[in-house]
Amino acid sequence: MKRTISAILIAALSGALAGPPAFPQAVDFPNNSFDTDEVHSLAWRVDLGLVLLAGDTPDSDPEWLSDIEVGLDFESFTDSGRRWGLVLTAHAERDLLNAPQGGRVGDCPAGAADCARVGADTAPLVPVATDSGLYSAGSEAGDRHRSMLSDAYVFADTGWGEVRLGYGPGAARLDPVGGPATARLIRADGGHLLAAARQAIRTETPFSGHDPKLVFRSIALGQASTVGTFRVAGSYTPGAGQCGIDYCPRRTLPGGQVGAVQTAITELALNWEVRRGEHEWAISAAASQAGGHDGVQGFEPVSGLDAGLSWRWRAWRAGARWRRSNNGVAASGDHEALSGSVGWEQGNWLTTLEYAAYSDDLVHSDGSVWQAGTSRLVGDHGLVAFGVQSARQTAPQLRPGGRRQGEIDTMTAFLELGWRY
Repeated sequence: MKRTISAILIAALSGALAGPPAFPQAVDFPNNSFDTDEVHSLAWRVDLGLVLLAGDTPDSDPEWLSDIEVGLDFESFTDSGRRWGLVLTAHAERDLLNAPQGGRVGDCPAGAADCARVGADTAPLVPVATDSGLYSAGSEAGDRHRSMLSDAYVFADTGWGEVRLGYGPGAARLDPVGGPATARLIRADGGHLLAAARQAIRTETPFSGHDPKLVFRSIALGQASTVGTFRVAGSYTPGAGQCGIDYCPRRTLPGGQVGAVQTAITELALNWEVRRGEHEWAISAAASQAGGHDGVQGFEPVSGLDAGLSWRWRAWRAGARWRRSNNGVAASGDHEALSGSVGWEQGNWLTTLEYAAYSDDLVHSDGSVWQAGTSRLVGDHGLVAFGVQSARQTAPQLRPGGRRQGEIDTMTAFLELGWRY
């Protein structure tokens, strides 16, 4: 029996590596291969994206960026209808800048004026904001090429919902609601890749990263056209210390900056969807709280709230999101982000106008992004998107008279090619 299973798995994986088609491939295993009454399937999936940037890039030259996710899903149904399985996802990208999250803004060393600081008064240190990942002094650190195993968890259907155990997103990132977006990779809010703006505004709570966790996600209760459908999710993460694609908790950086690693992170999320005639509404909210932290004096357990709203009527779509956290520092250093967008969908075309902004009190930085774009589905699994993004950012600069705010403005055009979204 073991030889039979191994042979089937090797054959399925060999076919995937030889030439992946533009849709997930599934292999159904006969019941007698396992000598049970269960039905099993193995499927793989690929998301590919290429982005061409032109305009105010760091070197003022056109840039090619890339993003790829490859996944393998094993799923089994018992004779009683219960579902269980395993999910594996690898994620790799080449981004515009070398920080997976945040990075250096301005030039404001700890101990000078009111620049961000943690540690003892006699030996102030430059902090890395737990939430935003921004810091205001020291050298840059990181690599433009990043990869990670973003998902590696087992799951089981309990009848009331799904239980997950392993690497993957926390409850706050399972069912977020917000406005429409033209593209997957380049967005005003939450895009995987940057388009010149350092801030990479995100209104989804990232605290628990992709570290191992226990997650419960309920089934949708209710009826969409009457009271609406309700869904709840909760998760617990013992510690967030894995540096990933979009979030990277770090204790120290080569430039001397210091951060904190959060522990015992609990997340609770709610989602409600309702349909009234031709109007469709959805609301989501989440609360996240760390029970402890591992860092120098001045840090504290991180906590935050986020909420989102979406609306759809005929060809029109709109929505907004908001998030606020204490940034994981004891001093007044809150981080806040918000976004909103409106879109018009006609056939295979989607056109949107997107806006997002952030404010980080710890490092005295804020910024905003406007993005206009349009995209078209190509066939069943392809997408072409193009648009322009205008970004503004203020950052602290230490001057003889004290801290001053400098401003950076960028304008970038992008072309995104995607396959199997």
